[in-house]
Order: sequence, then C-alpha cells, then structure tokens
Amino acid sequence: MAISVTCPKCEHAFAVRDEYAGRRGKCPQCGGVFTAEPSDDAAGESPALVTSGAGRANGASPRRNGATGAASPFANVGVAAPSVQSAGATSVASAYAARQRSSGLPGWGWLAIGVMLLVAGGAIGGAWALAPDPLEIKKIVKDRSAKADKAFEAFENEVLNKIDDVDEKLPDLEDDIEEFARPKTLDEDVIPGVVKVLNVQGGGPRGSGTGWIMNDQHWIATNHHVIDGCESLYVMTADGKKHDIEGIIADKQEWDLAILKPKEKIPGGKPLRIAPNDGSYLPNAGDKVWAIGNPASHMFTTTRGVITRRVSQRQLINEASQTDTAFYADPERDIMWIEHDARIFPGNSGGPLLDDNFRVIGVNTLLQMIPLQQAIDAAKSNRRMGLRLSPTFGLASNSMYILELMELHSDGKLIKSF
Repeated sequence: MAISVTCPKCEHAFAVRDEYAGRRGKCPQCGGVFTAEPSDDAAGESPALVTSGAGRANGASPRRNGATGAASPFANVGVAAPSVQSAGATSVASAYAARQRSSGLPGWGWLAIGVMLLVAGGAIGGAWALAPDPLEIKKIVKDRSAKADKAFEAFENEVLNKIDDVDEKLPDLEDDIEEFARPKTLDEDVIPGVVKVLNVQGGGPRGSGTGWIMNDQHWIATNHHVIDGCESLYVMTADGKKHDIEGIIADKQEWDLAILKPKEKIPGGKPLRIAPNDGSYLPNAGDKVWAIGNPASHMFTTTRGVITRRVSQRQLINEASQTDTAFYADPERDIMWIEHDARIFPGNSGGPLLDDNFRVIGVNTLLQMIPLQQAIDAAKSNRRMGLRLSPTFGLASNSMYILELMELHSDGKLIKSF
C-alpha cells in the first residue's frame, strides 16, 4: 500500500510506502518538511515506491543472522516496475537528482557571498576614506609645479651667466692661447722677469746680486747671502729704473734662499714660469740649461751650459775645504743642489737657472773651486799662476725649495720691513 503526499511548500504530489505513516520527511522537489498521513482511500492503492533492497519477489533482503531489515526512511529508494507505479508519482531518486540540478544555492553559499560582499564593501569604503581630498591634491600639484619652474629658472639663469662669463673671458683666453703658442725668447719672456738686487748698508750699496719675479704679486726670489746684513734693499730692471723693496717675506739661510716684497708691482715686470708647478722637477746630468744674471758691472747676461751632476748639501759641506763658498747644514733635511757649467760670476747669485723651455728649474749661487780673490787677481794680471785654475761651476738650489718657501709664507707677512 502507498500513501499519497502533497508537499505543503511547493505542492508537489508523490507517494510513500504506508509503513512511513505518521512520520516526517523532506520533499524530494524543494526540501520542504511534510508528514505522511494515511488517507481513507489509500488502502486501495498499489504501492508505488519500494526500497532498493526489495530484491527477490519484492521480499526483504535477508541479513547474516537470517533476519530481515527494513531500509531507512527515504533512503535507497527506487522505482518499482512500471506496471505497478502510479501515473503521477515521482521516484525519490529522480526527485533527488532534480534537486541536485536545481540552480538554487544552499544557505552556506549565500552566507559566503554575503561575507565577500562585506569585505569588498569595507575595502572600497576604506579606500574612499583614506583617499586625499581632490582639492588638496590639486594644491600639492600646483605647489610642486611652481617649485619646479623656479628651480628650472634658477638653473637657466646660472647657465646664461656662465655663458656670459665665458664670452667676457674668451678674448683673454684667446690671448693666453696665442701667448702659449708663441715661440718664447729670452729677451721677451725672461729678461722682463729678472732684476738686479742691491744691498744697501751705511747709506750706499754694499753688494749686489740677481733676483727674479716669481708670482703675480711680483714677489722676488734671490739668495740669502745677497741680502744678508742689509739695512734696505732696492731692485733695478733692464730699463735702468729702480724700485724700492718694502721688506723681506722669507729668509732661509740653510737653503741660501730669500723672498722679497716690492712696495708696488714692477711696471713691465713679467713673472717667470717655474718648472714644474708642483715642485717635483728632477734635473738630470747632461740637460741643457741657461743662466741669467748681473755679474759685476754687467747687466742681464745670459750663459749656456749643461747640468754636470746632482749633489747633496752634506756632500758639498764635505767638499767645502776645496771651495770658498760657505754652506750651512740644515738640521731638518739634506737638500739637493744642481751643479752646472753655465758660466756665472759674482753678481749672478740669486738669478734663475732655466731649462730649454725657459722655465725656472733652480736659483743660482756661486761655487768656486779655487779661492775667489786668487782667480780675480789672476784675471787682472793676465799671468799664469803656478796653480792651474779650475773652471768655475754654477750651483743652483732646486726650484722645489723656493716653491716650498713661498707656500710656507703664503700670507705675505713681512719678517723684516724697511
């Protein structure tokens, strides 16, 4: 026998076995809950649903202990033979399959969708809340654009100013290039930078030597022994004009070097180039040299020679017994001297020693291999002496020492004024 049931939710009609009378179940169509209540006319109906365990001749499937067991409600149900199934009935299995194909979402699916919508909404809301005010953005962009324009304008002005400076300096630069490329001569490039130094004592000149202009301020380099004991100093240029010396900037007896400061720049004076500017010049034996000076009553003479050797100060002191030139030991260092055979005489001391490019490589002093007075007497009498005269050698301190002395006294402060 079967019980006809109509789902109270979706009004789907179907039949269940009478053994489920009074029991609750779920509609195979919509899942709604129903109660199987027997009706008066249910007795004449044929069973429409059978359990899948009906098996042989619709009998219950025997268990291992020989007992028969009924299937659980609405589980494993199948369609009976078509001849005994009612026309409007739908099998539980077919209804379950239809439910599985349904497009509706279960409750947990809708819950998941809701959670995702909440998260997305929160993210959008947070982004909106954190987003800056469009007016503020516009103001920031405007300020930054103004700063960029101002920086570009400053850069442009700087470039234009530099171009203007180059335009102004270009003629001078062209003159410098032309001057550098011009072949150098002693008369044009050396003699204007050389002076005669006169040592005044007791109201008149007591001795003389040579000096040369060493920088744009017209400081003058010479020997220590040229100015030693002076009461005042003045210099004379090749045009015969005298120029007063304001005082002494540096005086190094051990190196036989001194630096003088004129009261004003010497008109027509030209600073000589020093080789090299970093003071690292190292002369070699055999290099050709020029010596410029004012020996005795002669003015601005030039002699030619070669470097004979480099010699240390200690070696010269050991050889002093053969010379009439005094050398003073430097307790701090053993400096190097340049010995050469360009002819120099008293009055040449302090003059520049030049290389073939007319750059100053040393400051000349005098080295006599025989007593000076004996050589002078021999020259005057023009007679042969019993002792054969050795040639006079020139001696020059390396240019690096005059550069070093100038650096030590770069402030130009006078150690002695006149």
